[in-house]
Amino acid sequence: MSTTFYRQLNLTQDGTLTIDQLPFQVGDLVEIIIRPYQKPDKKDPRYPLRGSLIKYIDPTEPVAVEDWEVFK
Repeated sequence: MSTTFYRQLNLTQDGTLTIDQLPFQVGDLVEIIIRPYQKPDKKDPRYPLRGSLIKYIDPTEPVAVEDWEVFK
């Protein structure tokens, strides 16, 4: 069974980290990877519309009704 657990922690003054309430059982082998936190870039080129304001004007208004054959 593969469980991924992710948590951001603040380093204490004496340089220690305490991780509690882990979703593992006693005796389970775990892998710990420690790296500095990096805030995600707001201008990620893969998602050019992320963070853009979206405004829907009359979202339930019928569109192209004259093109539907059932209405003719």
